[in-house]
Amino acid sequence: MAAAFESLGDMYDVALKPRLLHTLMTEDVPDEKGPLDSSKLSRVVSVIKTHKLLSECFSETMEEKQIKRWKSAVEDWLNRLISLLDSINMPDKCWAGICLLGVTSQECSPERFSASYMAWFDKLLSTMQSSGDSQFLMVASCASMSDLITRLAGFPKLKKDGTSCAGKLIQPLLNMLKEDSTDTVQERALHLLCTIITSFPASLPRYYDSVEAAIATKILSGNVSLNLQKKLAYCLALLPKSKGDEDSWLSLLRRILMLSNGFLTDGLRGFEEKSKQDEAVRLMFPPGKETPKTIWGHTLVEEVSGKEKRMSKLSPVLLLMSSCSTMLTSSYPVQVNVPVRSLLALVERVLMVHGTLSDSMSSFVIAAEQEYVCSELPVLHSYGLDLLSALIKGMRSQLLPHAAYIVRLVKEYFRRCHLPDLRKKVYSISQMLLISMGVGIADYLAQEVVNNALVDLHSVAHHTIGARSNAFSEASLQPFQRKRKHNANGVLEQQQNTSALELTLLDNKSAAMPVKIAALEAIEALLTVGGALRSKSWGSSIDNLIMNIANNCCIGRWGNERSFLSDEHTSVHSDFQLAALRALLASLLSQSSTRPPHLAQSLQLFRRGRQETGTNISYFCAHALLALEVLVHPRALPLIDSHLKNSHDEVEENTMYRIDDILHQRWIDGTKETEGSPDYVERQTNMEETPCETLSTVHQSGEKTSVGNAEAEMRPGNDEMMVDVRQPNNEIAPGDRTSVGNAEAKKRSGNDAMMAVLGKPNNETAQLQDFASIGSAEDDDSVAPGDKSTELDYNRDVALASPKRAAAIGVDVESDNESIDSMPDIKDVDPDSD
Repeated sequence: MAAAFESLGDMYDVALKPRLLHTLMTEDVPDEKGPLDSSKLSRVVSVIKTHKLLSECFSETMEEKQIKRWKSAVEDWLNRLISLLDSINMPDKCWAGICLLGVTSQECSPERFSASYMAWFDKLLSTMQSSGDSQFLMVASCASMSDLITRLAGFPKLKKDGTSCAGKLIQPLLNMLKEDSTDTVQERALHLLCTIITSFPASLPRYYDSVEAAIATKILSGNVSLNLQKKLAYCLALLPKSKGDEDSWLSLLRRILMLSNGFLTDGLRGFEEKSKQDEAVRLMFPPGKETPKTIWGHTLVEEVSGKEKRMSKLSPVLLLMSSCSTMLTSSYPVQVNVPVRSLLALVERVLMVHGTLSDSMSSFVIAAEQEYVCSELPVLHSYGLDLLSALIKGMRSQLLPHAAYIVRLVKEYFRRCHLPDLRKKVYSISQMLLISMGVGIADYLAQEVVNNALVDLHSVAHHTIGARSNAFSEASLQPFQRKRKHNANGVLEQQQNTSALELTLLDNKSAAMPVKIAALEAIEALLTVGGALRSKSWGSSIDNLIMNIANNCCIGRWGNERSFLSDEHTSVHSDFQLAALRALLASLLSQSSTRPPHLAQSLQLFRRGRQETGTNISYFCAHALLALEVLVHPRALPLIDSHLKNSHDEVEENTMYRIDDILHQRWIDGTKETEGSPDYVERQTNMEETPCETLSTVHQSGEKTSVGNAEAEMRPGNDEMMVDVRQPNNEIAPGDRTSVGNAEAKKRSGNDAMMAVLGKPNNETAQLQDFASIGSAEDDDSVAPGDKSTELDYNRDVALASPKRAAAIGVDVESDNESIDSMPDIKDVDPDSD
């Protein structure tokens, strides 16, 4: 008692642990005579786990007095739990003791567990067998026993004792499954059985046949809840682990396939082609092999008619296919041979049935039967797709010999599938095929994925609703307005800040949004795996589609900003934005031979998204900007030889930027020329006579565009280069406008910079636009119109003075109506300057 009056050092003082244990036993876990408040048990468990009250972790610096107090407190705690367990006549206190004993077996020290586990096991087993009609005591006993078995499996030296203890539990668990107990009790019993199979598989072989029969009987009965069905299917799939040999695994899988095909033959009679049945049977039973009549006491094939009979046949197929999926994706001790063709035949049988009656059976099937089959087909198709997905996950590249069969099946089902949940799974399967089988599969699957994605993503890429379409058009030119307008009453006008994606959600199309996200993920996988081999038939259309989607879904609002949508829709909005940005990055990086046409606009999106700090979008946009650095600053590209600097015909196909050797040498040497120096005067004279080719770029179509009369400045010793591209019909703020024409080197105080300007003027609308400013110091990202008269007058003056100069800067004296498509501009400045 004297310890209760001693002051503690802090919350980490060891003296706190025994005192907390005694306080819990006094206030929250009373003995068998005091009242029990079950609502306090959650706090008891939380305090024990947080402060490690049962760990008995003694350090060398601890005093012997502190060690004794802690050990004594733990022993008092265990005695209290045992007394509660013995209170069988007071179920609530017995239940509390059972639950807390399970927590104790997890949290106590290894030494304490090794010394006490056998006594705890006997107490829990006795409670399981004597609880009688008390269902909640049986549930608690199974849960605590699972905790004890799991902890016992972590002691290799106790493996023999653990196997013996686990073997004592099998028969009581079988009785729970066979008896008419509640679904909750059976679920906990199955959970404990799965724990035993995983932790001590050697305890099960002598009971293997009995356990398999009990589980199969429950599955085939069909009178169980959905949660119990999942537990039964999972436990059946784990059973072969108890033997750990190839024959056990393959034998169980074949029995499941035989029974599934037999049930499908009965349940889908009149709804599928006879050839599909014959093919499945031929693969399951090769010539000369005897066909079993029954499996687990059920006849394989029998004539059925009526809705109830079909229901009894189709319902078990779902659980059997679920077991197959678990067997294919779970680890197994030895390598096994998977009957791939038999599994694919079962998947094809399921997916190719769409509820249409065959001509020969149309008069024998009543409307109620067809109605039931059609109502169950979406669920059946979903499980069939799950089985195909599990086969791909489990086999991966080993499925290459069957790739043509799988691709044909996926393409054929894609054309018929219209339900959103099923289309989402088909996209996911396509994505897994591309990732697991590599670029070889992309050539065969690409067109089908692209065609379906164009359909599913069309509403977001080209979304217009009434008058709001004008707002989107204006917002697309200035997509990142920070200032929000208010109406006369001071209410925020959300119309212009509403993205096309948000309007899609508000139009009750949110159910299809997971499909759109899955489509983008499949496109991302396609571009990542096979983007370098893109076909002209779909390459440009996908690039434009992704760019439009990324623009539309990011207009007005990003994922973490407030919206008038619900939390659920806001989460979908953020997920879709992230999927669109991921696909956009894959589109940019997959174009290896040409410069991406939407690079500048994409950089602006990523730069804006990076500012949404603390979100997944922000992290990804920062990663995207880093990944695109090689396209923005291609420093690793080799410089051209000096004899090629004046030749337009010898430009290589894939060269994106080329720098004049004289300017490059000036960059390396770091020399500074003054305006009056001979070198400076000579250079100015040469540049007046002959335009300097400082840049050349290659369009996606392969057209080479040379850069003439480029105005250049370089910073000595600095590798930063700023490139501005002149574009028609675009605007730039007055402060950013750079005059183009005479290639005079501008002098700046103490530092010369190189700025190469690509001149492609349109004489009627000569404008510049700064799309890819990666570090603007201004908060407002909008682009204001600039003054164009100065540039036009200057270009015309140059044209009249020197026809050679006019040709260099692209000014046509005779005709000023010709427009040339131009590349977007890129500024290479410090990305962190904003």
